[in-house]
Amino acid sequence: MWLHKLWNDESGVVDVSAYLFFVTVICLGTLCGWVTIRDQVVQELGDLSVALQNIDQSFSLNYTLGTLVKTASFIDDDAGDGVAGAAPAGIDLTVAGAGEQ
Repeated sequence: MWLHKLWNDESGVVDVSAYLFFVTVICLGTLCGWVTIRDQVVQELGDLSVALQNIDQSFSLNYTLGTLVKTASFIDDDAGDGVAGAAPAGIDLTVAGAGEQ
């Protein structure tokens, strides 16, 4: 009895078209959000790779050994592949896809 009454109760009913519109908007928004997150993660990983590539490990150490003053040094002259003023690493939208000209 109460199940039949509940089944036939129409107060607070949302029609199917409104529900379908709501679900579509939520799905599209979620998809756009995930795409943005993916793009930003790739961009950050590209920036991290450029930063790691440009680490300068040069050093110079002056020390005294008895009465002698010694110097130990290393000059890291590997400038990496980066070009000053180049665009940051990550997603490159100027590259044509496979088979495209």
